[in-house]
Amino acid sequence: MTLDPSRQQELMRSLFHEVQFDTFEAYDDPRCNVKRITQEAFTRTLPRLPDGVGVREAYERLMDVSMQLAADDLATRQRRCGPCEVHLIPLVSLYGFRFCEVDDEFRPWLGQVDRLPQSERAVYRLIASLGWTNARTAEVLGRSEGWTSKLMKRARHHLADAGVSVEELQTGFFDVETERRKEKACLM
Repeated sequence: MTLDPSRQQELMRSLFHEVQFDTFEAYDDPRCNVKRITQEAFTRTLPRLPDGVGVREAYERLMDVSMQLAADDLATRQRRCGPCEVHLIPLVSLYGFRFCEVDDEFRPWLGQVDRLPQSERAVYRLIASLGWTNARTAEVLGRSEGWTSKLMKRARHHLADAGVSVEELQTGFFDVETERRKEKACLM
């Protein structure tokens, strides 16, 4: 017997952000559409779960499917050449469920990053949040290094004007998250 629709909705509400975040951590390349992959994992997995499945087992099955979809997506992207579409989950949404674990002072600053114009947000997130080089960012976005440098400078200026301590956000949040992802990857 499969899960009833109300239990499926309950699991969706309780696990979606965690599965999305953990998939992002494993495939933190913004060319990977983690939101779409997570939605597809839920669409494929929830109807097949047995009635009475526990939250932990549901999470593990969802992650198995999500990771396979992300790996398939990575293989597809590697066969393509030229600039790719970039998918940026809003930072407040991506990290929101974890704010009880980390310092909540960063929430308004992450909101300001989410409000940057799209091109500035993409450059800022790739360089500041993911630690990409200017050259790699330019290549992925199909632009020049000068263009990405200009947008990075503009993004930092806009954030500072909005009251964001750009250096503190970098060292206190993005660098910490990058190191945590690296450590987690080494453990796997």
